[in-house]
Amino acid sequence: MSIVLVRVDDRLIHGQILESWVPSTRAQEVVIANDSLAEDQVQRMIMQAAIPYSINLVIDYVEKIASLLKEPEKTEIRRLVIVDDPVDALRLKRAGVSFQELNLGNLATREVAVCLSRTVSIGAESLEALRMMLREGIRVSIQTVPFEKPLALPDIGYY
Repeated sequence: MSIVLVRVDDRLIHGQILESWVPSTRAQEVVIANDSLAEDQVQRMIMQAAIPYSINLVIDYVEKIASLLKEPEKTEIRRLVIVDDPVDALRLKRAGVSFQELNLGNLATREVAVCLSRTVSIGAESLEALRMMLREGIRVSIQTVPFEKPLALPDIGYY
């Protein structure tokens, strides 16, 4: 597997992904690990329609995506992995997916425990998942688009 970016973004597929992150990472495949989306055929079709024909889109349950990302015969594919919350990113890591950096994009929640930036507000469970990943050596940063300077989570005091 060649993961070029693991991003947490509750909007999943949108303009910033398609116009900024896919070109900057030269991703050949966008992989979405999301249990509820895996079961929603209509939303999956809408997301597929938004993706250019040259980019493969894979949407499935977190555990199935973890299995896919661990397949050794797929190492040549450049993959951009998207989850909609830090808890699912931690689930991927715990399932054996290897990544050293986690990019936080846009996150909003109804039960805000902390606002990490103007685009990232998370609940207590997500904050704890981020803290666990930091303790495991994952570099976590907030970066909306590739040309912005990433803001490391420890630099803003949440670790």
